[in-house]
Amino acid sequence: MPMRNLLIGVGLSLLTSGVAVAADSAAVLSDAVLQSIKDDDLVRLPRNLSAQEQLIWRLPAPLRLALAPPPAPVRAPAEYEANDGLLMRWGSFNSVITEITVAVTSAGPFQGGPAPFVYLVVSGSTQQSSAAQALSAAGADMNRVQFITAASNSVWIRDYGPRVVNSSGVRGFVDHTYNRPRPADDAIPAAVAPSFSSPVYSMPLTHGGGNFHLFDDGEAFMTQLIVNENPGVSADQIKTYYREYQGLDLTLTGAFPVSFDSTQHIDMWMLPVSRKRVLISEYPDTGGVYTEPRQVTESTAQLMRDRNYEVLRIPGWRGTNGAHYTYANAVVMNNKVLICRFQGEDQRNAQALASFQSAFPTRQVVTIDCSGIITSAGAIHCIVMHISTALMLYSGFED
Repeated sequence: MPMRNLLIGVGLSLLTSGVAVAADSAAVLSDAVLQSIKDDDLVRLPRNLSAQEQLIWRLPAPLRLALAPPPAPVRAPAEYEANDGLLMRWGSFNSVITEITVAVTSAGPFQGGPAPFVYLVVSGSTQQSSAAQALSAAGADMNRVQFITAASNSVWIRDYGPRVVNSSGVRGFVDHTYNRPRPADDAIPAAVAPSFSSPVYSMPLTHGGGNFHLFDDGEAFMTQLIVNENPGVSADQIKTYYREYQGLDLTLTGAFPVSFDSTQHIDMWMLPVSRKRVLISEYPDTGGVYTEPRQVTESTAQLMRDRNYEVLRIPGWRGTNGAHYTYANAVVMNNKVLICRFQGEDQRNAQALASFQSAFPTRQVVTIDCSGIITSAGAIHCIVMHISTALMLYSGFED
């Protein structure tokens, strides 16, 4: 695949005339179709620790792996750049997985590349057959669905899946120790790597991959959780790891209290839009449960402005069920942007749709029903992992 410049982002419509400009405020699939799609997992593990896991989970001892980063130069692509597809796992929240798959496999080529794929982890041939039947019936293009057989524990592949880097034109996977007691999930990067002919580079950190966002100029952001979960490893050492393994300049932000967001992941309230443009959730100035989330997000928003970012805001709130509701947990995937919609929140849904249409005028905005998944401490960004274009080493993005 030839190298190509990537001219991605808001305000580049003259440079991206091949990208369809559209928006879809309606459901991708009808409620009847969604309700007909059943889960395979007997128990849906949440994104946070389940009650049983809380009884057994202890932070692992610091890893003693020899440092073996990818050969330099190494670059981690941003999610808003070109991608070959999305990696997901079938079993829990299959109706959400189906909505995403239909949206992605109906997308056309982006920036001169091929149309994107969905790479779907299944437990075996029986599950593959039932998944294929459900996806086909829902209207997915099965020519663009590739199944990968591997054992797994949960749907939250953003947190345990491989982080793609490009090292001298070779696509590699960076791995870490998953911060949950789910050994099959933790083994997924190595299990799926042969399907992409990608080497795996193990980073000596305990981590949940959703606590991470990056921009195409090499700036990256995580909350303080990464330090808290790696006792004995300094913040400076963690930053060194990210510079060596992914070519990034890492900034640490404050974290939400676990009483408000049990994951403490940055992808629950931040989303990169393009270079020097970011979306950050905005919380009510009412004190109480919102005091710390508002302090973290307002401080981060000011930090980004000080670094010459344009900061866009979108509402976040705590539901009456105690769940953290957010639209920032969205998926930018080539010429589409997938965002949450929530039942009973028509006004907020409309506000979010309009905001995303404004932020991504050259991409199609599609809504996904996240009413059920949000109560498990995550949403759509949490259940996908971007597989970037294999040979994209350097961005051609122009400010």
